[in-house]
Amino acid sequence: MAVFTVKINDLFSNFVNMLKKALLLVFIALIRPSVAQLMVARDTINVIENGKTLKMAWGNGINHANVSNIDLNYDGKMDIVAFDRINLFGVGRFRCFVQTTPGTYTANTTLSYSFPFITQWAVCLDFDGDAKVDIFCSTSAGIMVYRNTGSIGTGLQFTLFKSLIYTKYGPTVTNLYAASNGIPGISDIDGDSDLDVLTFSPAGVIIEYHKNMSVETYGHNDSLDKFEAITLCWGDVVENNCSISTNQTCTPVALLTKIKDYQDKILHSGSCLTCIDTDSDGDKDLLIGDISCNIALYGHNTGSPSNALLTQTTNAYPNYPANSNTVTININNFPCSYLVEVDADGKKDLIACPNVNGGENTASMWYYRNASATPTVDFQLIKKNLFQDEMIEVGQGSFPVLFDENGDGKKDLLVGTHGYYLNGSTKGRLTLYRNIGTNTVPSFSLITRDYASVSSQSLNGAMPTLGDVDGDNDLDMIIGNMTGQIYLLTNTAGSLAPCSFSINPTALFTTTSAIAAPQLFDIDQDGKLDLMIGCKNGRIFYYRNIGTPSVPSWTLANGAFGGVNVKGDPNYFSIDGYAAPFFYKEGNLIKLLVGSISGQLFYYSVPSATAPCNLINANTNSMNEGGQSTVFYEDINGDNIRDLFIGNGSGGLCYFSSTGPGVSVKEEDLNANAILLFPNPAQDKLHIRLDKIELEQCFITIHDLLGKTILRQESKRNDLEMNISELQQGVYIVELDIVQKQKHSSVIRKLIVE
Repeated sequence: MAVFTVKINDLFSNFVNMLKKALLLVFIALIRPSVAQLMVARDTINVIENGKTLKMAWGNGINHANVSNIDLNYDGKMDIVAFDRINLFGVGRFRCFVQTTPGTYTANTTLSYSFPFITQWAVCLDFDGDAKVDIFCSTSAGIMVYRNTGSIGTGLQFTLFKSLIYTKYGPTVTNLYAASNGIPGISDIDGDSDLDVLTFSPAGVIIEYHKNMSVETYGHNDSLDKFEAITLCWGDVVENNCSISTNQTCTPVALLTKIKDYQDKILHSGSCLTCIDTDSDGDKDLLIGDISCNIALYGHNTGSPSNALLTQTTNAYPNYPANSNTVTININNFPCSYLVEVDADGKKDLIACPNVNGGENTASMWYYRNASATPTVDFQLIKKNLFQDEMIEVGQGSFPVLFDENGDGKKDLLVGTHGYYLNGSTKGRLTLYRNIGTNTVPSFSLITRDYASVSSQSLNGAMPTLGDVDGDNDLDMIIGNMTGQIYLLTNTAGSLAPCSFSINPTALFTTTSAIAAPQLFDIDQDGKLDLMIGCKNGRIFYYRNIGTPSVPSWTLANGAFGGVNVKGDPNYFSIDGYAAPFFYKEGNLIKLLVGSISGQLFYYSVPSATAPCNLINANTNSMNEGGQSTVFYEDINGDNIRDLFIGNGSGGLCYFSSTGPGVSVKEEDLNANAILLFPNPAQDKLHIRLDKIELEQCFITIHDLLGKTILRQESKRNDLEMNISELQQGVYIVELDIVQKQKHSSVIRKLIVE
């Protein structure tokens, strides 16, 4: 048996050495078709806007977010997370910003994958006093809680703690109601160290106070088992029609006999509550945002922690008449406010964001710094686009396209959008970033946010695709919009000249889809560009070009091309799919990547223009950068291997390259023959051998292709074994952090799990 093991080890040693020396294309060929992964990893390209290099260019954008502090990497510094609902369905992603130096942040897009699937709203608060911030979020007619169970060793993790919080209304115990389209005020209202809840009643305009009885019942604050409705009219106020009315009364809790009748009244349309002690007197004042308002309301508490009384109100906050630097919150629409420490000065600042789509989207993170020198507050507006000014951000939705716009032989980046909010209105625009780098080291610089003056046409969205449709050897542009229309912008520049598109687009036809995401592609291989159009229902329209190479004419050939269907889960996305196709050729084969409403990336092979497509993977590379995903898959760094650009409903982009960390092999100061990983492909066990290395310590981390940490192990042995039986089939990255007496080396290897 021992001799047999040596032979096997030698075999896999040779395999690993050959694998390292082989070209990446050969490695891709070794992967079984069932793995169905794209060999790309998260990467970055330098992006410049107005002379400034963006620090988090590929951070995915933000639309309408709930913002909180959380220590994302357990280093003792409070970071910032923004739960962005992205679109009208309320299915969101967490945008993570790690504090590197005091008050300075960088986007960490892989950390988003460590958060649970959440819809509607989410705020992060430490309910159990363990210095790790937990998640309070929406569930059906109530509040759900995830406990932070991660550590510096395991990384960021959350475990479901409460699927629903219950409360006692007089004699009845029922769910603690919180509307899905608002945000309750979760704070220590009475000063006893556990978190209580303020929420608008199902009946409408009054605020309920639910006291957390953890300290009173158990003597500690780490329970969410017992809540009790103390008053149904907290602060003696009513909020309605964008104003607060004081000195109000309501039915005492003790007189409630039928809680169901009370809860079955007409529901409040939606409000968000922020508990804040503006004057440091120990009781909570209140900020209110309402779905029908553009302003933030403020109520000042002149009562006590146990008996609130709001007597002073303002309909425009912050509002300090003596300070000319103050700018009141005015966001279209439904502004919600969050107390978040941004500048690391030990005082909570204020961030205001819209709580629904249809308004601000490129400048939807209003950051007010707390400039007070006392324990009171003095909020001064610093910027309206916190973090957004450091990333590609084009509004609602992003549709990336690479093409040589100025005829210099380098691929530039054009980004379309469903809607770009500016000066009180939302219009479709095209944003152009010119490649000022090289063919092998690209660098993008913003040229214009209104390329081809598309906004002047009021096209109701601008989803572009380019190709020579009239046979004059330059690239013309087709644009689809949010109401299904297809337009042509003819390029009159000629071959190799900078593009010059017609000012007035030509309306070609209107599809029966409410959304039209087009791609020009010769699907029937007859030498003429057809139109493949992604639809709102998750399918693809095939419009065949029956014209000539110089005079195109498109006619609908198939309303459900290849049987492709990327419709999302109807529990969350109704009947919608938002298909965004990208067809490409790989040798003689045609492949298809399709973005979707869920954010998943679907991967198909395409046998012909008439045969059904074959689904390779419905969740390619386990990628999900946000709902309404879009895709462009083309080489940008000159290695003749495709790179991947993904857009999403938040209006930003992410970039995955064929040479990104984890795809290319990096070994520093080590003999390649000294590092053995076997077997590879592996199933249940992975052996790691470090030969002829005076090892002090080795940290082994297994990542997926998105960079998310899957397994982590520490060893002081040169020969060790890892249990990988829980890993799903696919391609992974093994990172070895090797500590020796005089040096510290890093090794990255690919691992295939069968």
